[in-house]
Amino acid sequence: MSERLHAGATRAAPALQATPGRTRTLVGGAIGHFIEWYDWSIYGFLAGIFAAQMFPSDDPTASLIASFSVFAIGFLGRPIGAFVLSPLADKYGRRTLLSATIIMAGIGGLVIALCPTYAQIGIAAPILIVAARLLQGFSAGGEYQIAIAFLNEHAGTRNRAFGASPQQVSIGVSVLVATGVASLTTSSLTPEALASWGWRVPFLIGAAMSLFGLYLRRGLAETPAFEKTERGHSVSAVSILTSIAEFPKEVFIVFVIQLNGLQYYLWMIFLPTYANLAGGLDRTSGFVVGILASIAYCIGVPIFAFISDRIGRKPFLIGAAVAFLLFTYPLLSMLAVPALTFGTFAFVAVVGAVFVSLNNAVLGTVFAELFPTRVRASGIGIPYAVCGAIFGGTAPMVATWLQGVGGPLYISLYVMLVCIVTLATHILLTPETRGRPLD
Repeated sequence: MSERLHAGATRAAPALQATPGRTRTLVGGAIGHFIEWYDWSIYGFLAGIFAAQMFPSDDPTASLIASFSVFAIGFLGRPIGAFVLSPLADKYGRRTLLSATIIMAGIGGLVIALCPTYAQIGIAAPILIVAARLLQGFSAGGEYQIAIAFLNEHAGTRNRAFGASPQQVSIGVSVLVATGVASLTTSSLTPEALASWGWRVPFLIGAAMSLFGLYLRRGLAETPAFEKTERGHSVSAVSILTSIAEFPKEVFIVFVIQLNGLQYYLWMIFLPTYANLAGGLDRTSGFVVGILASIAYCIGVPIFAFISDRIGRKPFLIGAAVAFLLFTYPLLSMLAVPALTFGTFAFVAVVGAVFVSLNNAVLGTVFAELFPTRVRASGIGIPYAVCGAIFGGTAPMVATWLQGVGGPLYISLYVMLVCIVTLATHILLTPETRGRPLD
């Protein structure tokens, strides 16, 4: 068996080296995820600024919760996108669908950027925001797993996690860029200008980036693994459900691993808002620290991915769950103090980002290695999107509510419960997938 795997890796490596435009393949595969997370991060960062314009209320906290509710509503589009787009990618190929998802993401960002306020068009304003978020969610429901399949199927067996890591690194880079854009926007404009029009600029930048991403994705080579499968095989709602029923354990593992998206949203998206709510830290300082946390994440992902190609995936999945189980409450408690300092917040944010990178360095490759090529996008996409809609998209809203009810203890208990479920699943069910051939 090991000889066959070694021979497969040897054959895959030259094919990988010979692929024209290898850099374009990596960047083109990852850029959609970059734009997706840029859009979602910008919304999370700036929700507190435009909430009163789109979701007016006498209570600022109520406006913020309403704004984060729309953040969560966007995730409802993900399961729909996963059901529609994933089987199409398994039928017609990864490349075509990746072009479609990036177009939809750009349209959603443009609608948010140009949307009139509640004072101008009344209830139509929040309806337009909801529609744009649903479109972005629909796009994201296909983007993630199709890009995972695309990059992992282009990578060789020996260094698969490292070769596919640009997609996960793109998350950190996107948050880094989004944090930098949000920080520059909030620091360079007056509060009045920021509230009236300045918050729209970052969304316009995201729409422009989607056009560049579409340019990159045109002409990308289809993956070798997909080329070997039978093209045009029948795909229907029944066949999707059949494929899920064929791999129930694998689908459950994807769902549980994706539960850890809760930690990502709390640490990489919500934490600056939490620091402002719990410790009174100004938003600009929160964004600057977010840049440091994103840098730590971007460094950690490829390093841990490279190591996982040598020692396996499970140690990193288990390590991330143990780290958050033990340290979430102590870290969040450090932020819930009067006059929170920049240094304290930086320490908490960077440590949490490293914990997140432990999990994210391997999860995409684990997902790809759990399923055969013929159902890879569908098998990953549906449980991933359903879990993301339930736990990921609601994370900022639920955390805001839990902070008001019980402070950092209640938020920590929520995270710790997820960690316990994750640990039990990895110890009892999750296989070690390192070295598995994708065919």
